[in-house]
Amino acid sequence: MSSIASQNGKANQSDQKLDAALPVPLYHQAYTVMRSWIASGEFVHGDQFPTETALCEKLGVSRITIKRALSELAAEGLIARHRGRGTIVKAQKSKGIMRADFGEMMKNLHDVENTTDVELLSEEEAVPPSKVADDLDLEPDVPALQILRRRLVDGEPYVYSVSYIPTKVAERFPDRGAEKTSLLQLLTNAGFPPLEAYQRMNAASADEIVAANLGLEPGQPVLRAVRVFKTAELLPVQHTTMYFRPDRYEYTLVLPASEAND
Repeated sequence: MSSIASQNGKANQSDQKLDAALPVPLYHQAYTVMRSWIASGEFVHGDQFPTETALCEKLGVSRITIKRALSELAAEGLIARHRGRGTIVKAQKSKGIMRADFGEMMKNLHDVENTTDVELLSEEEAVPPSKVADDLDLEPDVPALQILRRRLVDGEPYVYSVSYIPTKVAERFPDRGAEKTSLLQLLTNAGFPPLEAYQRMNAASADEIVAANLGLEPGQPVLRAVRVFKTAELLPVQHTTMYFRPDRYEYTLVLPASEAND
């Protein structure tokens, strides 16, 4: 059987078997090893990444472990996974994107639902942007359910969100369900309860649509957060991009001192 090195034209390395006896989960060990390949330049932007089968052989773990590790890399923007074309390296090193703890995120979402009002703006089928399609493992030009909403506190909008739900998931939603129920609750009721979520956050400028929905002028700064929710089987079931008014929203992290040093 051919090695990863021969498949990708890279210098051959000995197999890096993982250790199930360690307290670190196998998927995270696999993620760390594969991330080091990209950080070291062994695989660079545009390279074809090894297949799942080759990775299973090299690292000595199951396919579900490799799938989860690859999902971690994809969430960091280091690789892009395309059905039929395999996995392509997108960057040479990590961009240092922060991830929110899923438990804390869920608690925050429940708190938000109890203290704010939601306004459903539209709910219709639409073709998601290519990056969203990649995150949802959808083929190009395949439509999904697009849900546009605003949340208000004391009658004033503070976040505008654009969500995409794969059609095979959304077809189990009740009509106009997003008007009264949180998307996470709809997913759970439909039989696709999210187990984990990845979050990317950065500063952005409000375009005309975002500005109009948040009561801002185009070009004013907003905080943009992208969240991708997955089931226990690592099936992507929701992609949401949120735009927050910085004067009405605050995001707080508590870090260990060892991670807080600049």
